[in-house]
Amino acid sequence: HIKKNCPNLKNRGNDNRNGVAQGRAYVLGGRDASPDSNVITGTFLLNDRYAKILFDTNADRSFVSTTSSVLIKITPTTLENHYDVELVDGKIIGVNTIICGCTLNFMNHPFNVDLMPVPLDSFDVIIGMDWLTKYHRVIKCDEKIVRVPFEREMLIFQGNGDNQREES
Repeated sequence: HIKKNCPNLKNRGNDNRNGVAQGRAYVLGGRDASPDSNVITGTFLLNDRYAKILFDTNADRSFVSTTSSVLIKITPTTLENHYDVELVDGKIIGVNTIICGCTLNFMNHPFNVDLMPVPLDSFDVIIGMDWLTKYHRVIKCDEKIVRVPFEREMLIFQGNGDNQREES
């Protein structure tokens, strides 16, 4: 992943918004992620450190807690414009930095993820639709399953910790 090619560094905003990128991200805390919501949680390696991760189909971007972001050891890049992030308490914050080129170890396979630092209470990372669509991930919320195609395999993570691989 080359910094100058990072898609999140390019202006995705609308000229009528004075440099504010369009979109919302609902950042949840642990007590707000009910068992029947559209989220799946698990613990994975992020840049060789364990991180409590929430896969959230309601978030349009991926985020890292400001506390965990300092452990990543990648210098954040300042964006030309800021991105409005709505926190679970309704507060909207402007984020103008991104950490490009982080490595998420998903079931012993590395995947690139770009993360925006925001204050999070109960999770280290929130994986949003930007990552899920980029890698053609499928989330089955009712079964708490994340399905990830990887080469000739289908990696399956189940929220209760029953991880498996299927040959395709």
